[in-house]
Amino acid sequence: MMSVIDYFFSPHATPQQRRLRCVARNGVQHASEISPRDPAPGQPITLHIITDAALPIAHVAAYYTSDGAGPAGACGVATAGAVALAEREPGEPSLEDETRIYRWRAIIPAQPDGVLVRYRIDAWSDGAAQRWQADALDPSAAPTPAGREFAYHVDQRQPPAWTRDAIIYHIFVDRFAAASDQPPLPTRRELTEFFGGSIRGITEKLDYLADLGVNCLWLSPVMESPTYHGYNPSSYHSVSPRYGTNDDLRALIAAAHARGMRVLLDFVANHTSNEHPAFIAARNDESAPTRQWYDFDLGYRSGYRTFYDVADMPVLQTSAEPVRRYLIDAARHWLTDLGADGLRLDNVSGPTHAFWTFFQEGVKAANAEALTLGEISGDMDDIASYAGRLDACMDFPLARMIRQTFALREATLDALLTMLTAHEAAFPASLGRARLLDNHDMHRFMWLAHNDTRRLTLALAFLLAIPGTPIIYYGAEVGLSQRDGPHGKDAYAREPMLWGADQQADVLARARWLIHRRIELESLRRGRLERVPLASEADEPAQVGALARWTDAEATVVIFNNGEQPARFALERERLAFMGEEGWAGVQSGQGASAWLLSPDDLSALETPSWAGTLPPLSAMLIVLRAGA
Repeated sequence: MMSVIDYFFSPHATPQQRRLRCVARNGVQHASEISPRDPAPGQPITLHIITDAALPIAHVAAYYTSDGAGPAGACGVATAGAVALAEREPGEPSLEDETRIYRWRAIIPAQPDGVLVRYRIDAWSDGAAQRWQADALDPSAAPTPAGREFAYHVDQRQPPAWTRDAIIYHIFVDRFAAASDQPPLPTRRELTEFFGGSIRGITEKLDYLADLGVNCLWLSPVMESPTYHGYNPSSYHSVSPRYGTNDDLRALIAAAHARGMRVLLDFVANHTSNEHPAFIAARNDESAPTRQWYDFDLGYRSGYRTFYDVADMPVLQTSAEPVRRYLIDAARHWLTDLGADGLRLDNVSGPTHAFWTFFQEGVKAANAEALTLGEISGDMDDIASYAGRLDACMDFPLARMIRQTFALREATLDALLTMLTAHEAAFPASLGRARLLDNHDMHRFMWLAHNDTRRLTLALAFLLAIPGTPIIYYGAEVGLSQRDGPHGKDAYAREPMLWGADQQADVLARARWLIHRRIELESLRRGRLERVPLASEADEPAQVGALARWTDAEATVVIFNNGEQPARFALERERLAFMGEEGWAGVQSGQGASAWLLSPDDLSALETPSWAGTLPPLSAMLIVLRAGA
């Protein structure tokens, strides 16, 4: 059997780690590290700052405002706003990435609800002979020699309530469907070419999507762009003609809303296309107003800063106020003029945390119920740092573990369930979690699983059983795989959608049934989570386990066998005591329970009152209990 490398999750320094390492170049570094992460009204905020111990830094200060104005100050004297002097933590300097550092803390006083706090940080030597600006250099954003501005917002905001019931279907527009009066998508073509998917093609497939059970669509970028993937906009206000028109998108959103579906649009704030009018003007004229939108320097290979050194993706100076205002206005355009329900935000780690603070406030002013869903490629520390700056994030750490467990089989189910418990606890309460098996930037799950549909169905069962908002990548529900898997070649995960007889009907039936169970059962959508110990007789006991989701009126227990052999299990009823005693007749007697094996027609023979059974290889059982049954 061939060996497959899951390249998307290759070890690397996370964006936040790379930002903190810039202390060696800046002398003083903050990287928006604050506690608590998401300030509530009445909470003082601690700023965490590090300095290079080799420098004669004797003092550090933060200059802050709470009236929306920009802060200013130097060497401990505020010229706009107030000053918070930092104190160095006692002890000898510590060694971080070959740099000896001191740690400092400054306190910004508690603020009332709705306040935007803006601040800057500097450091200086005794006598102010030397002075340093915090975060002047950044590994992702353009340099700011005068120092970077930071910001956070004080509020009690939670992710939109509708996201708790959402099941997102991720569509790569060029590869999904063409309209009936358009040329059909080719079955074989170079994957970096255009295939002809369109917005009207998606509209014509809404009945299919409604029958599947998904209730939120996430569209890959539909804005004008010279590339098939669209992740480098040349216009932030118009739909690409190859996909249709702005009116076509309005019609799709209206038709989706009529079916109870919401629509998310992909939004790229980090960079544009080199065909964007602002970039063309800036490149051709050094005096152009948009020259400050980009970072031009002969030290760059292309003569300007680019995303991953790709010449047709010039990076925006998102710290510049005109750029920030332009992007916020563009986001509001898609939400208010087109009717979108939220934005999936590409490469969140590129712009600074302050940018996303301003962006979030701009979005919420336009539509308080709009979702901001961020792509954050780092670890849990990176993810947690965006609490309060976004509504939710894509949970890549858990996706990696799910893929290792069910597809690559490099981890056990026991390890996954252990990780899930700790991972849930690590999430800030105000930050939503979007859970996924795969997406457009990584090998498809089916490819990693050697096209074993049992592994795919088992992983879907897990995805739809855990808390958070599940995301299903188009085609996963019908067994779509990929033709090849070269390292780093994400285009292979973007094959055209399968339709008709090309779909695997048995996979679709199971996926549809699982999705509808998620919709039907409040315990799976909104219930609390608990791992349930099992007694099992299995060749691979670490591959057998269970979890429970429950509300006061309903519980769903899901038992998994990720092993290659049948597994006998017994669920001791006292293990469900965490759900409470009153009203749970089914728990006490073993009656009133319904159990299925991953199929709409496969009612499982759950032995009661012993609560025992046998699971086939690579399968799961859903047991549903209702209070008073």
